[in-house]
Amino acid sequence: MTDDLGLPGRRELPPEVLDTLRMSLREGMGKPPRRRWPVVAVAAAVVLVLAGALVTTVLIREPDGPAVASDPDFALDLPKAIPAMDRCWAAIQKQNRTANFPARDEWVPQFTVAPYWTPVTVVAVKGGDKVFFCETTLITVTVSDPAAAPLYATGTKTAALLTSRYGTVAGVADPGWEKMVIYSRTADGTGSTDVNVFRNGNLFVMISQSIPSRTTYSVGPYPGAPGDGSGVGPYALRPAPDPAVTDIDRIPPSVPARDTPAGEFFNTCVRGATEPLPDEDAYEVGTLLEGDDVKVVVARLGDRAAVCQGGLGYHDGKSEYYRVFQDMDARADPRPVRTLFAETLGAAEQGGSGRGKTPFIGIVPQAAATVKLDFGAGRKVDAVVTAGTFAVWRPEDVNPADPNAKVGIVVLDAAGKTLHQGTLPLS
Repeated sequence: MTDDLGLPGRRELPPEVLDTLRMSLREGMGKPPRRRWPVVAVAAAVVLVLAGALVTTVLIREPDGPAVASDPDFALDLPKAIPAMDRCWAAIQKQNRTANFPARDEWVPQFTVAPYWTPVTVVAVKGGDKVFFCETTLITVTVSDPAAAPLYATGTKTAALLTSRYGTVAGVADPGWEKMVIYSRTADGTGSTDVNVFRNGNLFVMISQSIPSRTTYSVGPYPGAPGDGSGVGPYALRPAPDPAVTDIDRIPPSVPARDTPAGEFFNTCVRGATEPLPDEDAYEVGTLLEGDDVKVVVARLGDRAAVCQGGLGYHDGKSEYYRVFQDMDARADPRPVRTLFAETLGAAEQGGSGRGKTPFIGIVPQAAATVKLDFGAGRKVDAVVTAGTFAVWRPEDVNPADPNAKVGIVVLDAAGKTLHQGTLPLS
């Protein structure tokens, strides 16, 4: 999959739109928002600007090294790197900031990070004696302030140069760390990720599944590595510098509606979740499933899909809780009819009432009007179908522990023509 959606060229946006972009980008980077325009005055199209592609720069003086990934732990994907860098440079030109950056023909990509489960691509680039990170999603680009000094974690030479609302944490590692660990803490708990260090500049990139503004990060050397300084740290990772340029360079042909119950819940859910959803405002909202103090909604963007679920009844019934799940199988399983991951809501192990409800959700062709499901033993139901998605609550007496359990499915269009007939895994 490429990140070219065939979208039209850039359209000029009003000042309030760009201000909203900057406000939301700061929120996603873990900084308090600064607001000059009332949110209610901004149309739905405004939010398209909130997704991000970021470039962060810092001066790193060292002898010239290999121009491409020479470290065995890193790779360089030129078909992704080149268009990403072109978009970053175009944003710099548009806002007349070229004097702060090396010329485009001096940019040499060092390595790329592009996980299969997200449209985020991060390129580490070197131009002259400057190193910067270029992060792109499907629709936007942002460029950092090249004059901003890195804020090193106390007692180290490790600093975040880029943190984006899509989970990217990138920067420069302490020269004594051959490998590092990034520790994260959210409202849901704590975790850690082993992160490799690119030796030509001591650079690192991590794309996590939590939003930096809702995550506290700390860093330390990887235990057992040479010069790891075992017994020292972790060190609190300080915020990355603010970007200097933000721009939307790709706008979808139409702005998905959010004035329906499904659209309103999608907005509430995505904004309340700890997990990021890149380009969330370009998603077309599909089926909404409602239960006791819980809701689940499915949405699509091209060949990608996402499920967002939550509400007061998700966990303990005392506070609202939301989660968003990106479609991890979009590349590995391109079939037009497939299921999507969702969690049981209200389960006892989650602190709920024990009367848990489990969604059975999936995607179907856009022309689908009816989806008939057969869970066996006479348990046949018609799912709710909207905009190429379907959803239904799984019957309570179905045994989810059987790894071979299948669900029969028949997909019909509005005229009753069969579009698909087969089976889907129960879980």
